[in-house]
Amino acid sequence: TTLSMAQSRLAIAVVGLATVVSGELEICSGVNNASATTFVVSAAGGQIKTLNGGCVVIDGSTVGKKGPGACDPNGKGCLTVGSCTGAPFWKVVPASGGASNIVLTDNSACLDFFQTNRLIQAYPCVKSPNQGWHVNSTKNTIEAAWRPGVVTVDGTPGCVDPGPPPPPAPSPFCATYHPIHAPGVYDPSGPLLDQSGVWHTWEDDGAWSHWTSHDLIHWNGSFTENTTNFGGDTGSVSPTPSGVYAFWPIMNGDGKGAIGSAKATTSDLTAWDHRGPTIPMPARINTGYRDPVRAFEFNSKWYVGVGCGNKEDGAQFCLFEADDDTLNNFTDRGSLYTTNTTFGEVDSNIVWQPTNVTANMMECPDLFPLGDKWVLVGSLYKTNQWWVGTLSPSGPNGAPRFTPEQVGILDYGNGYAAKTGTTWVQSGDARRLVFGFTGWSEPTMPSGCGRALIIPRELHVDGSELKILPIAETDVLRKPSSRRFGSGERAEIASGSQVELRLNCSVSDASIAQGKVGVRTLSTADGAAYVEIGYDFDVQAMYADHSKCCTAPNSIVQRAPLPATSLDGMISLVVFVDGGLIEAFLGGRAITPLVAPDASVAAPADRVTTIANTAGANCEIESWQLSY
Repeated sequence: TTLSMAQSRLAIAVVGLATVVSGELEICSGVNNASATTFVVSAAGGQIKTLNGGCVVIDGSTVGKKGPGACDPNGKGCLTVGSCTGAPFWKVVPASGGASNIVLTDNSACLDFFQTNRLIQAYPCVKSPNQGWHVNSTKNTIEAAWRPGVVTVDGTPGCVDPGPPPPPAPSPFCATYHPIHAPGVYDPSGPLLDQSGVWHTWEDDGAWSHWTSHDLIHWNGSFTENTTNFGGDTGSVSPTPSGVYAFWPIMNGDGKGAIGSAKATTSDLTAWDHRGPTIPMPARINTGYRDPVRAFEFNSKWYVGVGCGNKEDGAQFCLFEADDDTLNNFTDRGSLYTTNTTFGEVDSNIVWQPTNVTANMMECPDLFPLGDKWVLVGSLYKTNQWWVGTLSPSGPNGAPRFTPEQVGILDYGNGYAAKTGTTWVQSGDARRLVFGFTGWSEPTMPSGCGRALIIPRELHVDGSELKILPIAETDVLRKPSSRRFGSGERAEIASGSQVELRLNCSVSDASIAQGKVGVRTLSTADGAAYVEIGYDFDVQAMYADHSKCCTAPNSIVQRAPLPATSLDGMISLVVFVDGGLIEAFLGGRAITPLVAPDASVAAPADRVTTIANTAGANCEIESWQLSY
């Protein structure tokens, strides 16, 4: 949309208050709040001005989180109102999903919503949901595309309006057997199986709140009784012969921008000796530096990786060689792997599309041996990818370099920010699980439920392909008396909204089969509303169809490409339904749909599952009701 230069100003409408001529830009929830402002610029570019003659400037003239900066009251990169002399120029650029990006005219940064404190920052343009905006020409506001709120300017901390409206009542379809859940749940950090058989993970919400489990299903922990006092961003935990070390990005205070570390002082990993900044950011990095990787040994040397990137070369896995296994002193060994292209992209409906886009930052990387290969995992913002390949000692001082053989997606739905966990000593033969959370908002997700960590998933390498499978430990959730087994489309299936479904269907020749086979779950008794999950022979893909699930009409179908010939004539679908949180597996692929069935049509306990079969397959299904 091209807007006139007459509209290129930041107008401040203040009701009953002194006009604000300076202060920070932030998000407020109500579009009618007293400090709602016009924030409209032309496609050709222009300064953003207030009615009082001030202009939007970048605090400290630096870009937020470009290097050590992050937008906070004491940091750099926040947008404020000040003098127009030297103030930057901006333009409106169309983005995916009908949103727009507000971009500096030199393309060095975008308008970005910094979630931690609702402030608006200038941040490198990375196609993040935080950078999507809707220009409301009627109200003369710019509104966040992915959550309610308008850009405001205020000279005092916090918004002038009364605050956000009360949250909606939780949907009756909120998950019940995903115990690590809350509105602020985010990336998991440092999954680890200790020597006593206890699994640990640290949730970023609560500044690395500590959670433990004996069975990967039932978790003990607290978001408030935190024992680490690490930062609120993603990191890793690394056992070596000399101890156990945690690494995380320092977001504020001393050492801001570097990777900090601590050494565990108790065997239960609840007490830590903080060591301060440990791995500084290299000067070559200019789009981000965070999410350090578990230390790994290669040719008798210890290394730690960090997610990073720069605008010139793309997304990178920054690599640092440790002096020894105390992991306290490091030498920069360049990039283990660099890519400037994603494997497809995820649109605003959280639907993977086979269109590659540019990438200049790698979030939540991970690197580990599995079988006779090495696996690299990384989030290129919306695409959570895996690469299977090999390491060679071709870097400086024999440092490893990664050569990929095959690339894929860890979850074709809402699973995001994957970090893997394994035994105390890593090896290609050890069990490897992937942890993650339910990702960004999806248009059909249930309201008031917050976000959750997904159930950990099993990883295997088959040739050069990474396979994602459900773990066996989920059987502890089954109600034994609820088991149902049957064949054909009239098979009796466990009812309700917390169920496990295992569908096995055979076809005589998968290469010529047509139609679909799968399940319709969370269905109303009359079959008018449901979520359909299965395999589509016509498009050669696993799918999760939301189009009949929810109150609001939609056409969302999430698909995971999967050649029929790879299935050997057998469709083996596993689906875990936990209210509106579904985890589905087929042929080594995974899709995590989030859906919001209409409770006024049918209550959770009244929902049923049926077999959907237009492919003429022979099917049998085993099912259980589940309970935490």
